[in-house]
Amino acid sequence: MPKRHIHPYETRYHAKAVYSKAIRASGDFVFMQGQVGVTDDGTLVGPGDPGAQADQACRNVARWMDEAGGSLRDVCKLTVYVTDIAYRPAVYAAINRWFEGVQHCSTGVVVTGLADPAFLVEIDAMAVIDTD
Repeated sequence: MPKRHIHPYETRYHAKAVYSKAIRASGDFVFMQGQVGVTDDGTLVGPGDPGAQADQACRNVARWMDEAGGSLRDVCKLTVYVTDIAYRPAVYAAINRWFEGVQHCSTGVVVTGLADPAFLVEIDAMAVIDTD
């Protein structure tokens, strides 16, 4: 069974995009650790720039989905952590570029800090790759 989006809606907050309230899916689950703006060699992309860090985090999600045999279109849920609410427009602009048309579920959380003080954003993704 392919993904079924339940109650898609357009957000009126930080950046215009279409999300789903819920998604029903069957297939192979993909869970990944939270992704930050760090490359494979440990280089932080965009120190002080939450949009650049979110862009790299999304690039990482895309890579891990590809290695798992799927794509960003298989992502059902993102949890987005930012260390300052003012970062949300830049962070969601990057996310919306990478996830255009996906209509995933999304939760945004403002936290006082992440694993490294230089990290301004972390993106946690869950996906289901349709096996039919």
